[in-house]
Parts: sequence; structure tokens; C-alpha cells
Amino acid sequence: MAAWTAERFPQFEKAIRRLVDQHLELRDEPLHLAISYDSPRKRQDIFLFEVIGKFASGEVSPDRELFETEFSSTSGFPMSEDQRLHLILTSPEEFEAALDDDWPSAREIVKAVRSGDSVVLHSDPVGRKLLKRIQATGSQVARAKRG
Repeated sequence: MAAWTAERFPQFEKAIRRLVDQHLELRDEPLHLAISYDSPRKRQDIFLFEVIGKFASGEVSPDRELFETEFSSTSGFPMSEDQRLHLILTSPEEFEAALDDDWPSAREIVKAVRSGDSVVLHSDPVGRKLLKRIQATGSQVARAKRG
């Protein structure tokens, strides 16, 4: 994993990879992209972003936010009382819309990837295409800020 993960969450590396491996086994909803990243929202928490084929039938959220759920400690993923695992899930279609329309949750992922506060745990051809979009989106944002 990336340096930030090894320094801040070394005890979770195997558990995060195991979770991604389990999601790779789901054939009816293929995993295209998995990224573990640092979020400024809750610095003590672990964030895992996944793009899944056929997730929510490819529909786009009307509230302009990616689906996010939180998990507390389990025997397979033991965390302290104040920590949570955030799982952010989307389809390729919804994530493209989120990037196009600059949704806050997509912006957070773009920022983490661009700043090096993330690690790609899995990407297939669809995931690599989306990763290029993330990197291009970040470049556009940086150019716009420079004016």
C-alpha cells in the first residue's frame, strides 16, 4: 500500500486487500476499480472506493452523492471504537456523471488520487479508463485554479 497507509493504518493492509479480493469473486457485479484513500472528513477512518459493474443498475443518484456506508469493528476487520470503514460504491456510469458534474464525493476521490493519498488496489480495463478520467479531472481542476 501507499506510504500514507503504511504509516497510518499498517494493521489494516491485509484486511483491506482481503475485502477487495472477496469483492473480486462476485461475478454478477464485477469489480472494475478499487481505491483505498485518505479523507479529510474523518482522518481516523479507512475509506475504500469501488466501481462495480451493474451496481444499482447503472442509475445515477438524484442527490448527487455516491453511495456510502460505514462499518464498525468486526472480527475480520478489528478497529478501535472511534474508527469506521467507509465503503463508497458506484457504477461506471454514475461515476462518469459524478466526475462530469463535480459531485463532492467524486471531488474528494480525485483530490486523494492527485495528492498521492490513495492506493489503487485493483483496476481492470474499465477501471483503468476511469482512473485516467480521475487524473485528467484533477489536471483540469489544477489548471483552472492557476487561471
